[in-house]
Amino acid sequence: MSNKSSGTEFEQNFARILAAEGFWAHCLAGNRNGQPFDVIAARDGTAWAFDCKECRSGIFRLARIEENQRNAMELWAATGNTPGMFALEFRDAIFLVTLEALKKLEKGGISVMTESAASETGVELTDWLKGNQLCR
Repeated sequence: MSNKSSGTEFEQNFARILAAEGFWAHCLAGNRNGQPFDVIAARDGTAWAFDCKECRSGIFRLARIEENQRNAMELWAATGNTPGMFALEFRDAIFLVTLEALKKLEKGGISVMTESAASETGVELTDWLKGNQLCR
């Protein structure tokens, strides 16, 4: 399976997980100008924007965050929405990490996130679903 099809599969699976938990969830179709997010979800009057990254190799390279994703997530938050989040799928779990948390890591000279670091920096999807808490 190619990286693109693996990523698309994760995006669709992530949206299905959210939908099963009572969210309206929609996968945005890619376009030649780049899409700002992969999945938008809403429930109880609150909307969330997610960019899905498949990290089954055990790492997430922060360089994979595209400029259009940064810009869109920053504008999303600046207009009064919840912080944009990256859904990082590792072998054993999916972690949600905000763009702001990733930017702090970059400023600290970190360029790669492991599953362990994701668990410390973000929140596991199953825990987030229990309380819709915002990530750290």
